[in-house]
Amino acid sequence: MKRKHLLSALALTVACASQAHAVEGGIGRPVSGTAINPFAGVVPPAPGFIFSVGEIYYTADIGGNRPTPIGANLALNLDTDISFTNLTLTYIWDTHSDCWNFASALALPLAYVDIEANVSVGPRVGTRSEDEFGLFDIAFVPIQASYHISKTSHLGFGLTIWAPTGDYDSSDLANLSLNNWTFIPSISYTKLWMERGLEFSAVWGVQFYTENHDTDYQNGIVSDLEATVIQRFPNGMGIGLVGSWIDQFTDDDGKTADTLNGFSGRAFGIGPILTYTKKFGDSQLDLSARWIHEFEVEKRFDGDVFSLSAGYKF
Repeated sequence: MKRKHLLSALALTVACASQAHAVEGGIGRPVSGTAINPFAGVVPPAPGFIFSVGEIYYTADIGGNRPTPIGANLALNLDTDISFTNLTLTYIWDTHSDCWNFASALALPLAYVDIEANVSVGPRVGTRSEDEFGLFDIAFVPIQASYHISKTSHLGFGLTIWAPTGDYDSSDLANLSLNNWTFIPSISYTKLWMERGLEFSAVWGVQFYTENHDTDYQNGIVSDLEATVIQRFPNGMGIGLVGSWIDQFTDDDGKTADTLNGFSGRAFGIGPILTYTKKFGDSQLDLSARWIHEFEVEKRFDGDVFSLSAGYKF
């Protein structure tokens, strides 16, 4: 392959945290439209390190007096503003292969969580507002593999693991952890039309959560399917569209989940994406910006996602 594309998919995939489908707190690992990135199926052939910085801002609510389990609380009319600043270091392994390339990554997400809700305490309901800032759950990608079907078609396989390393208190509304391990195997595909400067990429990940032992709450299995189409120009700029469909395969389990009939939900998202690529000798800078609007949302936060990311291969 003549072009050295960054493995930017890893940067945003592990940066997500606030919301997704139903699950406990209306919060799952991905934010709508941020699991997909340019060249999602490609691990570049040149070995070396990639340093990525990603910023995700998510503003959303769960209105209509719909009850949502958050730790030991049962909350109504939630409003939240969440900011994630994700620092990711990726290493591309030297495989000496024309067909396969492999990479690994570690992500350290910093999070600011601001949430307000009506919380029931016995027969009484009162308004609570909380905010927290600090290191969120750490994520790592032990393996990301890419099979190069041809110079223009690429198939990717990956596994992302989230560890419950952030601060968590089941009595709080705002937490810096989901308090569970999460395993996300994924498959991705990229098709390039080089002469037209056109790209299609898609990724499908399935999330498996361990039980939150502080609340005896077990999140269901969640599917996250996302895709993007990008038109690039000779000056390095690109413009495209991102689409997202998040759905829950199985109900949540636990006393609170049973009360809420499994609390299983879904969400769709769509919005524009802008990209820019600039080479500096053997190094490369990739920039990306997107806005995703959620719609047809059930039993989870409903809002807008704004994201910026930068990746530098050295």
